[in-house]
Amino acid sequence: MRAQFAFCTAVMATALFSSTTAAEGDVRSNYNEPTRGFYIEHGTVAKNRDASIELHSGSDSIDAGGGVRLGLPGAELIINSGLDEYDENQLLLKYGLPDLQLGGEGGSNVHWAFTGAYSRTELEDENGNDLIDQINLKLGAAFTVNADAATFTLAPRFVYADGDQRDDTFVELDLGAYVGIIDTQAGLFSAGVEALFTTADNTDDTYAAGVRWAYDSKLNIDFVPLVFSNRDLVGVPGLVRVNYNF
Repeated sequence: MRAQFAFCTAVMATALFSSTTAAEGDVRSNYNEPTRGFYIEHGTVAKNRDASIELHSGSDSIDAGGGVRLGLPGAELIINSGLDEYDENQLLLKYGLPDLQLGGEGGSNVHWAFTGAYSRTELEDENGNDLIDQINLKLGAAFTVNADAATFTLAPRFVYADGDQRDDTFVELDLGAYVGIIDTQAGLFSAGVEALFTTADNTDDTYAAGVRWAYDSKLNIDFVPLVFSNRDLVGVPGLVRVNYNF
């Protein structure tokens, strides 16, 4: 309940702050941020041949990892960029679709993309005994709206998991709100909150709050000191994600 209240409060603050900073314009256009939040994938895709690498530390069991993001014609391929034990080894494809328009002509554009992911992990010990045997399949969509200095994302998906780490069929719904705070000579600083809801058995919903530092047109660093889930993570710097664009 505490995490839910904090998330709702942060979303309202984001919406209010975005309306008060509308006159400043969209300073994010000066940077090249990845098409994701902290955990959540946005409904946008990278430009063709726009490639970046990702590194992270402090996620889940305070482990480390990384991935690759590749812009394709009208789509984006994301390799091994998950943050938890059942999706860190994963191929994710986002296929961009024509924008939707809210409120008719002159309304806000909704960027959206089909999302599909597949992973197959099999790990054996020296005696040939299975340590991990897991298959995951995800199908869904992501919808993103840019409103003044803020960005809002909704991403529902269906998940089929078959293996010893997770054996279930469930639905996930991600919500995210982000706002640019200040653009300085050292880069753009923005804040965001995310909620990841799931119907999976024995799994808590996840709530996260953090800050993104868009250092320049190539480097982005996310600091997520608050993550409330099955395993709460509260610390500084907390979960750290780095994205470097070539």
